[in-house]
Amino acid sequence: MSFKNLKITCVKSEGPCSRTKKGATFYIRNACLEIPEGEKVCLFALSSLFTPLSGAIIKNESGEGILDLLQEWQCPDPEAKVIFRIEEEK
Repeated sequence: MSFKNLKITCVKSEGPCSRTKKGATFYIRNACLEIPEGEKVCLFALSSLFTPLSGAIIKNESGEGILDLLQEWQCPDPEAKVIFRIEEEK
């Protein structure tokens, strides 16, 4: 089975979150997590992204994928507003 490659970027980080900064980026390539050297990904935020990432990596017809509905996802941390954008790498 082949999968889409995805780029996940923090587009907003407000509040007391010290783990994820705006501009932080990581990748899903061939269904594997890749974190660039020097970057880090909060496990709490990552766990909230598993469901949309799992749906987003599956190849589908244009207009039928989860990223056609929504590209930005918020970490569930109630004290911080951290938003990630999920994009397909072409």
